[in-house]
Amino acid sequence: MAKLFVFGIGGTGSRVIRSLIMLMAAGVKVQNCDKIVPIIIDPDTQNGDMNRTVELLKTYKHIHNALGQREEGFFHTDISTLSSIAGDGTAKIRDSFVYDFGGINKPFKDHVGYNQLDVESQALIDLLFTPENLNNSLDVGFRGSPNVGSVVLNEIIDSPEMRFFASNFQAGDRIFFVSSIFGGTGAAGFPLLLKNFKDPRTGLPNAASLNTALTGAMVVLPYFSLEQPAASVDADYIDSNTFTTKAKDALSYYQHHLNGVNAVYYMGDTPDKPMENNPGRASQKNDAHLVELLSALAIVDFMDYSDDELYGNETYHEYGLREDVSRVQFQHLDSETRDKIAKQLIRFHYFERYYTMFLPGDAQAAYAKGVDLTSAIRNEPAFKELNKFLTSPEFGYQAWLRELSRKERTFAALNLDETDFNRMVSDKQVETGFLNKGIYQGAFVKELNRAAESVSERDAFKATIKAFETATERLVEEKLKYS
Repeated sequence: MAKLFVFGIGGTGSRVIRSLIMLMAAGVKVQNCDKIVPIIIDPDTQNGDMNRTVELLKTYKHIHNALGQREEGFFHTDISTLSSIAGDGTAKIRDSFVYDFGGINKPFKDHVGYNQLDVESQALIDLLFTPENLNNSLDVGFRGSPNVGSVVLNEIIDSPEMRFFASNFQAGDRIFFVSSIFGGTGAAGFPLLLKNFKDPRTGLPNAASLNTALTGAMVVLPYFSLEQPAASVDADYIDSNTFTTKAKDALSYYQHHLNGVNAVYYMGDTPDKPMENNPGRASQKNDAHLVELLSALAIVDFMDYSDDELYGNETYHEYGLREDVSRVQFQHLDSETRDKIAKQLIRFHYFERYYTMFLPGDAQAAYAKGVDLTSAIRNEPAFKELNKFLTSPEFGYQAWLRELSRKERTFAALNLDETDFNRMVSDKQVETGFLNKGIYQGAFVKELNRAAESVSERDAFKATIKAFETATERLVEEKLKYS
């Protein structure tokens, strides 16, 4: 069956994939493929944004595997590592969602062999790169310098990971790139990989399939700014004042050299309050942003198109809210977006809120007694992974939703701090109330008990997830009337 390879390039790529995972957890469907294979490319191996996304991917994968293959529902989409797609256990690459940048932690001047060049060649290098470029270590990325990134990233084409990817790429598989246009890694990595995949003379395996593969790209324009340190501070920082200029230069290059993309998506926003300036490593851990959530939707939209609709076409997409508001609710999204994500996110939010707040007290409820839920939650690994996914302060759903609410343009459709289920959806409050505060008398536990009656699965984890899927669907459609 067809696979979708998602290349998340740089910090923005990791953050968009994080939002994509949340959509997949909520049950948003991705058409025309049965497996998503994220490949994160970031030379900063300690990058906080990347590492929390990797942990989230691992946790999602554990939960999906525990539930097994399903056509719909929470966590139903198969998200696999690159090494696992061969299926025969012969992979000779690390079982990871991240490309291995081993050996890159040396100054750029050593990477290009500056000291071994003749005087004339050194003079040319000095013209093309600043002293900071030449002396910077690359283990924290390219610090907003795509000219550096384009040189270094050329080497990944001949890497074991890239050749393994190409060897397992089949006709019918698709490719999607996610990168920013105003930084270093993303701005350099996307056009470089695209050029090599679409080059008929490429030395990669399965060149014909790569050349003709349906390809999409999310190009993220500037949407945040960074604090500018005082002049006396160490100059190891990123100057966000150059973001717009870099984006314009990159767009000019894309206009003339971006060949082989069937659908290009553009997303950006006016930057809000400047964030702390962290050039890399663990300290680079930005709050989730609405732009990243909407960018993740580009992947879903791209996969909605059939092969016939995409072949031979080049389409360009932008996104706009129905109103220029600071607190974005479902009503501010276009009807197509709401149809794709609103009900799924509401159901998942109801699931997380009830599971976290009230389920521990449901030991005597019929749905819990039937599978000895209390014991299962205490002892079974799948429930521990689910708890991490929902509540981890580093990468979990609660943290993600809180981060989205801290921006000047917030995603305020769902209320994490609300304990009244009638008021958890910002633009769909039910004044009469359908979930009272008495747990056992409330509609939720009744729906869970009712759902459990039709679940034949005796595995506690599978049975519990299925009961919540059924119960939340009925509650959202019949009680909340959000469909």
